[in-house]
Amino acid sequence: MDKILDAPNKKVMTDEERAKLAIRLDEDLDNFIDNLQRTPYKDGWKEETWREEMEKHPFFMSKPPKPEDELSPLVEGLQNLRYDPDDNTPEELATKHKEDGNFNFKCRKYKLAIMSYQEGLKLNFQNDQLRAQMFNNMSASHYFLKNFRSSLIAAEQALKIKPDYEKTILRAINCCIQLKEFDKCVDYCDKYLEKIPGDNIVMELKKEAIKSKKIIEMKKRKTMKIQKQREVEKQRLLDELNKRQLCIIGKKSGPIKDLAVLDPKVPGLVQPVHLVENRLVWPVTFLYPEYQTSDIIQEFHEDSTFYDYLMEIFSERPEWDVEGKYSADTVNVYFELLNEFKIATKVTKIETQTCTLGEALTLLRCPINNGTAVFMVYVAEGQHEKEFLENAP
Repeated sequence: MDKILDAPNKKVMTDEERAKLAIRLDEDLDNFIDNLQRTPYKDGWKEETWREEMEKHPFFMSKPPKPEDELSPLVEGLQNLRYDPDDNTPEELATKHKEDGNFNFKCRKYKLAIMSYQEGLKLNFQNDQLRAQMFNNMSASHYFLKNFRSSLIAAEQALKIKPDYEKTILRAINCCIQLKEFDKCVDYCDKYLEKIPGDNIVMELKKEAIKSKKIIEMKKRKTMKIQKQREVEKQRLLDELNKRQLCIIGKKSGPIKDLAVLDPKVPGLVQPVHLVENRLVWPVTFLYPEYQTSDIIQEFHEDSTFYDYLMEIFSERPEWDVEGKYSADTVNVYFELLNEFKIATKVTKIETQTCTLGEALTLLRCPINNGTAVFMVYVAEGQHEKEFLENAP
């Protein structure tokens, strides 16, 4: 019989010993944890910015990002997965862009919707129905943004693919009305009425388009008539100006070809030279150096004498004439001849009772600067006149 060897006797722990061992192990674990190096956690959201950080997270964001927003890595990563060309056919990608566009359209994010449709339409896919839908939806987005020209262009692209697209034809009609393209509007109305004869709304739109077209054509004819009449009057004025030997500052040699050389220095304040029964009527400035003031005669007829207008000016004493010295019979009128540098070279006196404006401008060669002739008025034999003549060139 084999001899059985007894195993060495093991000491059995009492309950009290087990409890002490457990306490010692707990103390050792606490000491180990306490001695670990403490480092702050730096990758979490800060208390003051946690809302903004959560809004950037694709699982918690409450609204889609704007085009100008910088995308978070998570959002960008999800987009890359969604639009990965290796995992999607061109048609599948186009469908996803269309879905994104439709979502943005429902959220009234029309600009984002347009961007989505544009991205989808760039792809090379063969589904004409899908392409027509994206053009139509892009047209609708532009329409809500009041981009009527872009809306019409997109609608026309959709109709090239799907000519019987009723909603698109209606939108094209409304775009044409907004753009005042009434001929095209009538054409689209006819196309729509071929599909749905007797549509009262479209029939009324067609009538309004025809009526508006007639009104615009009538206004256009009227405008052209007025423009033609102005051109005739302008040529008549040029002809009369060129008949006279005028000294116009800034004019090149030869006949006057452009009335701009006679434009007043301050448009609206002075009426430019014009014709009255084939006679010229000019703006004229009278300077009173003694009081450093002036009068502007808006319409000085070339056949009128200076005395006529001086009588009118001094029919009542001007406020600045404190001594009552100025009248048509007590003043002398002068003008200065100017060289090409607008420097006075000669002083000429006007015989006010006999000399007309036309004679002063043609025979005496009074210069016309910025469409206006300038004359200086002094009290005859007064101190200011003497000083003026003494210093004259």
